[in-house]
Amino acid sequence: MQNTCYSSDELKKLAHIINEILTEARNHRPELSTDDVVQRLCAIADRGERDISKFRAAMMNQAA
Repeated sequence: MQNTCYSSDELKKLAHIINEILTEARNHRPELSTDDVVQRLCAIADRGERDISKFRAAMMNQAA
C-alpha cells in the first residue's frame, strides 16, 4: 500500500465499506483472508475510488 492521505470522513467511509465488503466476501468466498480483502480494498482506495458499488464490483470480480 502506498502512502495516501485520507480525511477523517474518508477514513470513516472506507472503514464502513471494508466492513460491508468483508461480510459479503466471507459469504461468497470464506477462504479469503481478512488481510487479503483489506489490502485489495485499500489498493482500490489508493487509486482514488470512493464509490461503494465500484469497490464491491471490483472486489467480487477479483474474488471470483
